[in-house]
Amino acid sequence: MFTDKTESFQKLLDAGNGIVTFPDGEHLISRPLEISDRTRLVCSPRTHLKLADSANCPIIKNRDKGRDMTRHVTIEGGIWDGNNLNQQRDKPTYDSFKNFYSHLMGFTYVEDFMLRGVTIKDPEAFGIQLTAAIRFTVADITFDYNMKCLNMDGIHVNGFAREGHITNIKGTTNDDLVALNSDEGFHLGCDNCDMENITIDGIYGGHDGWTGVRLLSRTAKVKNITIRNVYGSYKYNAVSFTHWAAEPGDYGWFDGITLDGIFASSVRKSGTGHGGLIWFQPGVHHVGTVMINNVMRIDEFDAFNEMNTIEVSDDVIIDTLLIRGLRQCVPDEKAPVLIVEGAKVRCLEVM
Repeated sequence: MFTDKTESFQKLLDAGNGIVTFPDGEHLISRPLEISDRTRLVCSPRTHLKLADSANCPIIKNRDKGRDMTRHVTIEGGIWDGNNLNQQRDKPTYDSFKNFYSHLMGFTYVEDFMLRGVTIKDPEAFGIQLTAAIRFTVADITFDYNMKCLNMDGIHVNGFAREGHITNIKGTTNDDLVALNSDEGFHLGCDNCDMENITIDGIYGGHDGWTGVRLLSRTAKVKNITIRNVYGSYKYNAVSFTHWAAEPGDYGWFDGITLDGIFASSVRKSGTGHGGLIWFQPGVHHVGTVMINNVMRIDEFDAFNEMNTIEVSDDVIIDTLLIRGLRQCVPDEKAPVLIVEGAKVRCLEVM
């Protein structure tokens, strides 16, 4: 039976003993737990923390220090349950828990941060949100989603993130499994900030996922990103280069992007969704060097969709696109690479 442990757990976190352990059992959380510098929180797989009905807030966040960094925080283990069917997105009790920015775990201005071995269950929207994170690791995460709400992202990384590692991510989400968004974070005081030097390695998107990894840039730069070993079947994209701006404009700054090992398929029986399995959205104008290596796409026998494996859409400009080791097994004869007439690739190598 779940009982409210918010106050007692917060006292444990505030005690400042360095290592904090939450006990096994079923625990309700009615306001955001706050974790401070130099704290390691350890939970077992039998520790189930559930957001209380109508709490309308994150379940945990770092203690607000303004733009001063929270340093050396580790959170390990546990089931973190958003109880989304009993939350009201339009009645937030925390300023960023509203619209499509609701998040179950939220960490802003953090340095030397680690989150590992946790299960994220049924958030109202995003499972994990990181903003202005430096030297961070997110590893061994399982998403257990009921798919009952919109925008149920997995890991949503906002602007000014750098020197990060995201690895061994499992589950099916109702939006992007991992998203790097340099132009988001405005509600947390960190929008339009470059992000760089991030590795994503080991995405297990399950069956009928949304998008494996989304890269987003409007005016801020996304650079030096390596994405390895993306598995799963997706409605939309295994990897996408996007801006998602409402109005036409000069958008999208990507450079030094490497994709290596994309073993994915499309679950669509017809249509295109958001373009190719690896997709450059129309209007992405500033793409430097992108290397795509070792792609294997195998669709089901009845997946007669119109998605090319790699699609460079209209009004996309790329300096250098290198494609090596691309194979596909699909039930029709569509070309593996589509570069539409209105796109410009200054240097293209396909081997």
